[in-house]
Amino acid sequence: MTVGHTHVIPFLFMRTLLLLTLLLQAACATRPSPVVPPMEVSQQAASDEPPAGATAPPQEERIQTQPPEDKENTLTNRLLAAPESAWTGLAYPFKKAVIAYEQHDLMNRALDLFLNDERTAGVFPKFALGGTLSSGIGFTAFNSNLFREHKEARLSYILATRENQVAELSYRDPSLFGSQWFLDSNTFWLNFDESHFFLGGNRATEGDQTNFELKQLAWDVTLGRKLFDNISAALTGRLLIADTKPSGRLPATPASVIGNNSSMTALAIEPSLRYDSRDNPFRATRGWFVEGAFTYTDQVDRDQFRYLGYRVEVQRYIPVFQGNRVLLLRAYLAKQDTVGGGAIPFYELNLLDLNNGLRGFDRGRWQDKGALLFNVEWRFPVWQDVEGDIFLDEGQVFGDYKDLQLKLFRYSAGAGLRFVTNRKFGFRFQVAVSEDGVLTLLRGNLEFLQQRAAKLGFGF
Repeated sequence: MTVGHTHVIPFLFMRTLLLLTLLLQAACATRPSPVVPPMEVSQQAASDEPPAGATAPPQEERIQTQPPEDKENTLTNRLLAAPESAWTGLAYPFKKAVIAYEQHDLMNRALDLFLNDERTAGVFPKFALGGTLSSGIGFTAFNSNLFREHKEARLSYILATRENQVAELSYRDPSLFGSQWFLDSNTFWLNFDESHFFLGGNRATEGDQTNFELKQLAWDVTLGRKLFDNISAALTGRLLIADTKPSGRLPATPASVIGNNSSMTALAIEPSLRYDSRDNPFRATRGWFVEGAFTYTDQVDRDQFRYLGYRVEVQRYIPVFQGNRVLLLRAYLAKQDTVGGGAIPFYELNLLDLNNGLRGFDRGRWQDKGALLFNVEWRFPVWQDVEGDIFLDEGQVFGDYKDLQLKLFRYSAGAGLRFVTNRKFGFRFQVAVSEDGVLTLLRGNLEFLQQRAAKLGFGF
């Protein structure tokens, strides 16, 4: 009996040891942290206990040692960030492509072909794919340090289908003769056979679209000066030569519309006053932009057209969360009136469309003597020089202030990506929806510009 037990006990001991070894290996596989020997565990537990005679720290001290509460991780902030999070998720594949693009430095490799070593001058090709010009090819030549005195010059030209052409020449001197005065000159030339005009003002339907041919030369010269702090004043003189007629592409704009099937040579003068406290004109994160302007236009070759207009624009940039999210609030009002029995040519009326703040509507969609517009935009970082935006636009055109009605506001909403740095603007890609459908915008200019090329949809 004794011998039997002597053989069984080692067998049970070895079986138990093998079982413990297997359990220990399984524990190590699921938990990579090292196994502490029992002796060390007991020593560590003993070291955690207060020494003899010592008292435990009060409850208040133990609470203070806990990590501080994440105040930004609240339900309210999570709800406010939900649209941004959703859009960031949709843009994730594009973000990965941007990272690969930057890792291989593709931009600088491409720029080496078209720019000088200092990146201050060059010539590069331009293409029109879709949009106003449908399709075309051209070039842009620029110099941002002309005469090595930081003068800026730029020339762009595109030849499109159906022999449509558009060109823009600009020059800027930020310090005229070394003074506090600045000089801007902008010349815009257009030969286009499918401009849109919708009959009916703010009550026009999509079926009211008509087409007209427009040849136009507009030359603006602006002389301005900073008065004090963030306030500056400017005076703009304008030469406008235009010729219009019904388009050969049906439906054509009726010849009875004021200004159609006629030509005009006019001079205009526009004083303006601006307050600009934005921290950056290209990628603002805080501050105000307020501008008011008054314009008087008089036809010099005949007495058919004579009119005046004024506009007021207010933009407010509000930093949110960590300061790198920006809420943009904008209000815009413009109004025109005839003078001395003159008239306003239809192609010079105020516009609201994808190029003029109401981004879900086709070019020329809403046009009348007056325009009222509100924009709300949320901008947030995506990757270095890329930021996303979510926006809501609402506005209406009107002939007289008494025509304004709350139920007549037109709405558009959308989202997009902006490629912009603190020193320059690249381009923006946006998708907007409205009662008319869905529109895709690819633009090489900032939003809400008052330059003629941008307002007509030919921004470079």
